[in-house]
Amino acid sequence: MIAWIPNGITLGNLVLGCCAILLVNNNPIASIYCVIAAAILDFFDGFAARLLKVSSPLGGQLDSLADVVSFGVVPSLWAHAMLPHNSWIQYIPFMIAAGAAYRLARFNLDPINTSGHFKGLPVPSNAMIWMGIFGYQMDSFSAFNPLLIIGASIVTTLLMISTTPLLSLKFKGLGWKGQEIIWILLISSFIILGATYFVMDSFFLGILGVMGLYLILSLSYYKKISS
Repeated sequence: MIAWIPNGITLGNLVLGCCAILLVNNNPIASIYCVIAAAILDFFDGFAARLLKVSSPLGGQLDSLADVVSFGVVPSLWAHAMLPHNSWIQYIPFMIAAGAAYRLARFNLDPINTSGHFKGLPVPSNAMIWMGIFGYQMDSFSAFNPLLIIGASIVTTLLMISTTPLLSLKFKGLGWKGQEIIWILLISSFIILGATYFVMDSFFLGILGVMGLYLILSLSYYKKISS
């Protein structure tokens, strides 16, 4: 029965993803809050499994199934909602959900990562990018150019299915040495979020800024150490 504690948390993630789907058009802010709550549960299910020492293959599979809904399908529907619905281009963002499913299936076949970095964009990070885009559009009360949404759909999908090394944010202790790049990202993220919220009155723009910095630092860092 104890094993069902983390599994129940994972299923809560899935249920919140389903709620987010229903709310995309009628209450987009609530849809975003559902995904934020799903991300919190996504963190705590693994934490609970390790704490209770009940990690299992079933739990890993459930986690991926929940993630593909909350962090793959929902972002694709956010992007879909931002495109004109009188054209076939409205269906292009569904590639985001397909990319998320592929990324998670690949991870399930090779869950042990000893490289110290992510292979491709993590699916929750994909959701954060689209949360920033979708939320900022609501903040600014203006529609993005459809070409921007289509371009972002293609880029985020390619990043997920790629094996491009990206920073893992798992700390090994609290020391600075050997973890400088992660500390720089963390400190800079707080500065960006604070500046955009208090100066520009936009939390979602801050999320976009943080994710942009994450990608820039990751790509530059791994390019440097591989050269």
